[in-house]
Formats: sequence, C-alpha cells, structure tokens
Amino acid sequence: MPHPHDIGDLRARLAGGTGPQVWRSLEALAETPAFRDFLTKEFPSASRLADGPDRRQFFRLMAASFAFAGLGACSQDPGNPRNHEIPYVRNPERVEPSAPLVYASATLLDGIANGATVTTFDGRPLKVEGNASHPWSRGGSDIFAQSSILDLYDPLRSQAVLYLNRISSWDAFRGAMLGRFAAIRADGGEGLRLLTGPVTSPTLLASIDAMRAAYPRMRWHVHAPAAGDAMAGAVAAFGRRLQVRYAFAKARVVVALDGDLLDAGPAQIGTSRDWVDARLASAKAGPLLALHSAASTPSLTSAKADFHVAVNASDMLALVGRLAAEVSAPSDPAADDLVGQWVKRAGAALAAHRGQGILTAGAAQPAAVHEAVHRLNDALGNHGGPVFFTAPVVAEAEPFDALVRDMAAGAVKSLVMLDTNPVYTAPGDLNFAEAIGKVPLRIQCGTSVDETSAYADWHLPRAHPLESWGDARAWDGTVSLFQPTVQPLYNGRGDAEVLSILTDPQPRDGLAILRDVHAKGREADAFAAFWRKTLLDGFVEGSGFAPEAAVLVPAGPAAAAAAPRGAGQLDVVFRPDPTIWTGATANNGWLQELPKPLTKVVWSNYIAVSPALAERESIATGDMVRIAVGQGSVDGPAWVMPGQAADTVTLFLGYGRPVPDMLFSGLGYAAFPLRSSAQPWSRAGGTLAKLGRQVRLATTQDHSTMEGHDIVKVHRVDGPKVESFPTDAPSFYDFTAKANDGRAWGMVIDQDACIGCNACVVSCQAENNIPVVGAHEVSIGREMHWLRVDRYYSGLKTGAGLDDPDTHFQPVLCMHCEEAPCEVGCPVEATLHDHEGLNLMVYNRCIGTRACSGYCPYKVRHFNYLDYTGGMAPVTQLQRNPEVTVRARGVMEKCTYCVQRIASARIESDKSGAPIADGAVRTACQAACPTRAITFGDLMDAGSAVLAARHDPRNYALLGELNLKPRTTYLAELAPALPGAPAGDPLSSRKGPA
Repeated sequence: MPHPHDIGDLRARLAGGTGPQVWRSLEALAETPAFRDFLTKEFPSASRLADGPDRRQFFRLMAASFAFAGLGACSQDPGNPRNHEIPYVRNPERVEPSAPLVYASATLLDGIANGATVTTFDGRPLKVEGNASHPWSRGGSDIFAQSSILDLYDPLRSQAVLYLNRISSWDAFRGAMLGRFAAIRADGGEGLRLLTGPVTSPTLLASIDAMRAAYPRMRWHVHAPAAGDAMAGAVAAFGRRLQVRYAFAKARVVVALDGDLLDAGPAQIGTSRDWVDARLASAKAGPLLALHSAASTPSLTSAKADFHVAVNASDMLALVGRLAAEVSAPSDPAADDLVGQWVKRAGAALAAHRGQGILTAGAAQPAAVHEAVHRLNDALGNHGGPVFFTAPVVAEAEPFDALVRDMAAGAVKSLVMLDTNPVYTAPGDLNFAEAIGKVPLRIQCGTSVDETSAYADWHLPRAHPLESWGDARAWDGTVSLFQPTVQPLYNGRGDAEVLSILTDPQPRDGLAILRDVHAKGREADAFAAFWRKTLLDGFVEGSGFAPEAAVLVPAGPAAAAAAPRGAGQLDVVFRPDPTIWTGATANNGWLQELPKPLTKVVWSNYIAVSPALAERESIATGDMVRIAVGQGSVDGPAWVMPGQAADTVTLFLGYGRPVPDMLFSGLGYAAFPLRSSAQPWSRAGGTLAKLGRQVRLATTQDHSTMEGHDIVKVHRVDGPKVESFPTDAPSFYDFTAKANDGRAWGMVIDQDACIGCNACVVSCQAENNIPVVGAHEVSIGREMHWLRVDRYYSGLKTGAGLDDPDTHFQPVLCMHCEEAPCEVGCPVEATLHDHEGLNLMVYNRCIGTRACSGYCPYKVRHFNYLDYTGGMAPVTQLQRNPEVTVRARGVMEKCTYCVQRIASARIESDKSGAPIADGAVRTACQAACPTRAITFGDLMDAGSAVLAARHDPRNYALLGELNLKPRTTYLAELAPALPGAPAGDPLSSRKGPA
C-alpha cells in the first residue's frame, strides 16, 4: 500500500497491477482518512458517493477521478477559496469591461530584473511595456521583456507536477517529502544540494538562508550558462567581488574589447540608454563621444562603433598589452595593418582623455583580460569617474563544477534544482547527465518539461513572473517587484514557495513570503504605506547599490600567453544566440521568427566564419561544416560573416535541443557539449571541414530590398545639414487637397540612437496580433512583421572590405506617405487616408490583389497568404489584443501607427474637451525602444517633439527623391569629425551580402 498522501505513486501502481491487485489497493485506500480528505477537497460534490460500501459506486467515482487526473493536477490549491467562477452581478471595483488595467511589475533574464508595466484587459495580461519610473529601465524594454507575455500563454509550458514522468499533484509531492526531508533534517542536511540559476532576489535569498538554517550541512550551487569571468577578474584586480558600471556622461572616449555594452543581456536596457544619452549630448556640446571596438565576432556594440577592427579571440589579452604600451609610449604612426592602426587611434584617444575614458571587456573574455582592463583603467585615472564599482547584483554561491564532481563521487544524496536545465546547458566535459544518475533523489522545478526533467524523480511546474509574487534586483541593484496579473494558469509555484514546502512545517504562499521579507525592520503602519507605494511603483525606492571604493591589490603572476595557432587551427568562440539567448526561450515563436540583427536568420543558428576563411576553404553561406575542438565536434551551416576575425569561428548557443513535440525540436545544432568548464567562452585549436552538402537558411536579408539608393545617411558632426529632397517638386500623385481635422501624425527615427536590438519589432507583433508563419513561409518571403530593422554595410570598397565594414541599422515601417502610391494601385480603395493623415487598411474591403504592395517602394506591406491564426491553442488566443482585428487569410497587412492607441486618445480628448497632449499617444515601437530612438506625435502641434525632430539638421526622408512626402522621416547617423575628411560626407550605404 502506498503512502496515503502519495496519490501519484498510487496511480503508477494501479496502472501496472492485475484486477485483484487493483481492487485490493482501492478498497484499502477507500478506508483511509487521507483519501476521504483528498476526495472532499478535489471533488466535493461527488465525495458522498464513497460514504457507503457500494463497490459499483466506488468504481464510478474512481473512473471519474482518473479521467480528470490531469485537470485535478492543474486545479487551484485545495485551500484556495477561489475554486470556482461566479459571473459578475456588479463589476468589481476598478474593473470596467474592455477597459485596460496597468500593473507595475518586472521581467527577468538570468535572474536579473528590468522594470515593466503590464496591461491587462478583462483579467488577461496582453502587453508588457517598460516602467518609466524605474531608475534602471526608465521606460525601455528588450526583446525578452516584450516576448515574455507569449511565454505566459505557451500551451507547451509545464502544467502539472510529475512523478517519474506521470501526473501527480502538489499534495502528493509534499506528502512524499515529509518523511524524506525529516530524515535529511535529522542528518543536518548532509548530502543535500540546492542548484539554482543566477539569484538576485532578496526574498529567494532569505528562503535559501532559511533552508540553510534548517539543514546546516546543505550546500548551494549556481549554474549560470551565460555568465562570464568578470567577477573572477575583479577578484584578481581588487581582491573582492565588484561589479563594474559606467558613467558615459563623464566620458570622452569608450574602448570596448570584445565588449557587449549594447548587446542583448540583462544590462542592455539601461546601459544602451546611458550610452545614447551621453552620445547625443556630446554631439550638441562638442566633440562626439566616440566608440572604439575590437571584437572577434561582430555584435551590436561593434556594429555601432565609430572605429572597429576584428581580432582573433586568442589575441585579445595581447591586445590589452599593446594598448597599454601605446598609452605610455606612442609608437611610429606608420602602422602597416588594420589592428595596428586601431591600436594607435584608440591608445591616443585614451591617453588624450585621462580620467575621462572607459575601457571595457566583454562578458565572454577570460578573467585575465578583465584584470588587465581594470589595471589599465586605474593607470589612466578612469576609476571613480566614468568607471565605478558597486556590490555585485548576483549573489555568490559555490561553483557548479564542484557540484558535478561531488555527484559523480556519490557524495550528493538529494538534489533540488530551481530554474535551471543543466542536462542541456552544462559544458560537455562535465558529463552532467551521467553524474545525476548517481543521485538518489532528484527534484526539478522548471517552466517547461525539458532535458533535465527526464532525469528528475519529481518535476514541479514553475510559475511565470506575471502570475506570481516575487522580487529581483535590476542591474543597478534596484529591488523590483513582480506581482500576479492573472490567476496561475497551471497552478505553478515560485521558487520560494517550493523551498517553503521543503523547509516550513506549514508551506506559505508567495505573497506571505514576500511580505515577510520586506516587513522586517518596519513598523506595521510604516510597512503598510511602504507596501502600497512599492506595489504601485514596481520597485523599492532607494534600493539601488551605491558606488564603492575599488583599490587594486598587487598583481599576481602574469597570465600565460596564448599558444600560437598552428597551421589550419582556429579559435572557437561561443555566444548566446541574439534572439533565444541560451535556449530557455526557444519555444517562443516570436523570438524564433525574429530576424537576428546582423544576419536576419530565423528559426536556426549557424556557424559564423570570416570572409578570409571562407575564401581560403571555398565555403559559401549554407555549406554544412564540421567544427572540431578537443574531443568533440558539431555540424552546422556556415554563414559568411563580414567583420569576423580571420581565424575565429563562432558557435551560437540555445539550439539543438532534443525535447520532442516542441517548437524548437529539430532546429539547429547544440553548441553546449563543445564547451569546456575551464574555458566556456573560447577554445583554441579548432579545425573546420566541409561536409559536402548544403542547407537553406531562412533569412529575411534579401526581402524588401531597396538596394541602389542612398538610404542610410551619416552626418559628420562638423558637417552641413544633411541633403534632403524638396517637398514641392512635381508629383505623379495629386493628394494635396485632402481635408484634415487639425492633426497630422508623424514619426522621426534617430538612426544614431537605434542599436538594432529589435525590441520594436517584437513589441509591434505583440500589440497588433501579428502571426508567426514558420521557417518555410519566411524562406519564400511570406514573413508578416509590420516593422523590420534593415542591416546595411558600407565601406566595402576600402582596403578592409568585407573584413572590416561599417554596419548600419534602419527601422522601416509604413511611411504613411501623404502622396501614397498604394492608394492609386488599390482597385477597391481598401487602403486610404483618414482626416489625420494616416494611411489605413480596411481589411474587410481588401480582395487580395496585392497591387498596393507592388506600388509601394518601401515594401512594407505583407499579404496574409494562409490562415496563420487558425487552429491556435485556446490559451494562446487569450494573448490577442482585442483592440486590433485578427486578420484571416487573403488580406494585406501593414503598420497603422497603432491607430487603436490614437483612437483611445481621441476618445479621451473628446470626453474631456482638452486637446491631445504631446506624448499622450505612444506607438508600440516607440514605447518599447530602450534608447528612445523613435519620436511620434502631431506635426500640427508647434510644440511637439516630433516637429522639433523634423527641423533637426540631420532629418531626411527615405527615398526622398520619389517625393511621396512620407510622414516617417529619419535622423542621420552621427560620425566624429576626422582630420582631412570631407565636411558632411554622406557615406552612402547599401545592403550587405546574404
């Protein structure tokens, strides 16, 4: 007879028993008080059937019980009074049908928070925006924040407690753990290990401390597959863990060594905003704040650099030494290679601005490079000014590799894993899958049934941040709260709640745990006021980390120089995928179909090779190649990457996952097994071999091309106004007599502020119910994004050519032309202007001729070839924005400047009688942009920000020579003044090779 609380184990035994065995088990179970209590809670209306000894009635009851086992496992907690739904008789306070409610919350990436607001309609969270009041995010967001709403409604998310891969329940889990953890407690926690992802949450840390108090010999480990060696470099330089931060406003020059200042990651939102604000301020006040970048593989940071060079990964430490030597003793100005020229320019800039410079190393650089950078910054007097330090945001724990060694040695008896998937993400040389098999008790809490779940005895569904209570620190240390915006869809629980089950005599819910942590040290009345303000703000005021003094310790033995590469050997570097990161978001269709910033590839990863290597090995994009290093190898499609270091290949993480029946199943190759625990980001001695076959990567780079025109303009800060075309030139179209009601909506996009992060693209998709179409449809040109961010290369005719081109980003959406050719082409007037100058689409009038797309020179219209939204899971349909039509097949779609938001503002203006204030309407793309590159408003408002941007000397119209009078215009990129350069040189650009 199983434990009376272990219903999951009972079901497992019944499934494999004979008839008499089943009956005896059921008969014994029916007589237990535990079963009657379970029955009353799970099926209160049917529990009376078990009162008598009638065998037939008992079997009816059990048949119903097992038939609804999955539903029961996903139901509300038995103790939750909200166990059934009652229709409204009167609307609850603050709830109006179809009226949005906005909650302050936070989104998480690698355990680090970014402040957010969540808009809900009728109890359904639909849209995530940045929290403008949050001191770190300041209203910005990134692709992970924008797409997090789709993760909430993922129908393939973990939905039930599993015991030995069979459906169980939280009660069964707790019942099974009572005896096991009582024995562990009696032994002081010997052999008990806790494994988590990166932790910044004060509440979770308090729960871990409580668990340590209950089990003193327990040990806590962290597995962070995207973390680098920055902390180890700080310890080597300063003798303690410190987190480096940058005050760009105090800097005159920035030098990034394989830097990731602007790239995807937990710090992207705030760092990129600081960088752009300082750069634009410098352009107005004096010399432009220039960015110098040396990188082994192109990134958003190197793409936005004014001066850049490609350097092999194994040469980066030597490059720091060359910079230090150049700063102290400038060398002969006649450098004979690109790297030498870059070193002289960057070294001269750092030396000329001592105390006003920033030298930074990327997270993927080894500890020796970080230490060398710290020491050079100190020598230049940059510490305490533009470079400062704070306490680290991520809490310290024991290393992951120590855990794996103990597991392999049989020293780990019980393993609890929270928000981590080490079977997939662990370096290959650790062989985690084999080691975990030696652990007697394995418990995993995760958001999906993943690779590690197959090795766990118990899998517990983890709650999404938008349906649970919790907190976490932002990159600046600000404690940010997240709160439930919807009742948990699948009865998942937070990490602290799981630890409470294992620690507390009576488990507590997430709200009680969170309140208890923040109530410490506060009187009841003071806490009540604090709690209300914190929930409304979304963060704890003044909780950010203050700068700390950083004093160098004596340098240890010099790091050994990298061994020279042998003939035919390569550096192999690893990077998180720019859209799905390390794979935790791989089941998110928005991110899978989001074109990667530099290649525009979707639904796959690739192996980046340099043009020089491709020429040497006769490799073309799409050729399957094998990269071997150490004892392992991976096969994947090559992508010839301009700007890649000559002898470096880049592998991207997050793909090649073997979990069946998921969106990511069968996509790409797995790079984690090729990583080593000692060198997780770079390995020397790699080789490349062609496999003699090709694959077709789905990419949007060749779609909607406008090549051959002067599209991207670059403005020297000392140059004249950017050339623009006259708006009074003769036009083939005569739309000048259109009436208006006193408003003229328009947009200006600052291309110098745009970092190519694609947050605007995902935000537009979330706001406007844009469907995901799949890799095949994308490969034949049928992607549906209303907004795209084009990538261009320039400088291809210089000496560097494809080895070191300039890179440019340009967001392109409907231009809302005042003289729109699409309106001439449509035979049924499905596309037309309204009285405010918006170019609209009437979906139920469109007959699918696609004439408007042929007439549009910007190629921003997309035809809905198939019913991409049909058959969508009901839970996913809950995410659809009710203010935007869900389009069926056979109609043309495009950007409408988020007309639904304009309509809402217009209604409020009509109700109040006051005009629409400048800034009251923010398009989805504008609201998402972390750098505030997009300005939107009324061009008829003399005081509007968009009109001021229109009068900026950098303003120009895309394809202005066509004289279509677009309502969307651009501000040219900025470039520093160069001695001998032509003033205002436009630096024409074109689309790069696919």
